[in-house]
Amino acid sequence: MIRPLLTAGLEYILAYLVFKYGKTHKNIIALVLFFLASYQLGEVLVFLTNGEQFAFKVAYVSTTMLPPLGVLLVSKIINKRIGYLLFQSIALIFVGFIIWTPQVVLQFELGQYCVRIFEYNPILAQFWIYYYQGTLVFTMLAMLIGFLLISKKDVKEKLKWMFIAYMSFDGLAIILAYFNPWFGPSIASLMCALAIFAAIIFARISLPKNLNELTAFWYPH
Repeated sequence: MIRPLLTAGLEYILAYLVFKYGKTHKNIIALVLFFLASYQLGEVLVFLTNGEQFAFKVAYVSTTMLPPLGVLLVSKIINKRIGYLLFQSIALIFVGFIIWTPQVVLQFELGQYCVRIFEYNPILAQFWIYYYQGTLVFTMLAMLIGFLLISKKDVKEKLKWMFIAYMSFDGLAIILAYFNPWFGPSIASLMCALAIFAAIIFARISLPKNLNELTAFWYPH
């Protein structure tokens, strides 16, 4: 429980800093950080309640809201519409289902550092994973296409770091699960634990690049 608690605390702090002092797409990035932290909070609640369904709902509502925000952020960076409203509508349908359904997770195990899930609600098992992973892949493809087609240096830099951020949790978690099947039931927990690196990258994209500029907010003249 300590790992998700510490991760949630750090990500909530980053969300606050970005919302308060961010310069680049701060509202979107602050929301990304908020929902990343809220997934971790959901895991903390899962441990505290020994797996009550409302705790899983906190976690999965939070993580369901994340992929469309990535689409929106890329859309803002490249200044083109790439289907954010469609992805957000799908996300809200899943959120409604997660809140409404009595059970999100049917079989699980509380490990020392993560939650291992062996069986989901059938609807989530059949459809949610395609929404979640599909949206992440779509967003990464949009980043790559934008990087190749757009010549502006600052846009390329943001897209490059966003791609690294996505790969640091999504790509790495899939690779780990592929080579070590033990990680398979832990992949949701693993992804969101690894996402602390993505959280730091997102915060860095938004916050002032100059440390003196950031500290000036804390110690105004």
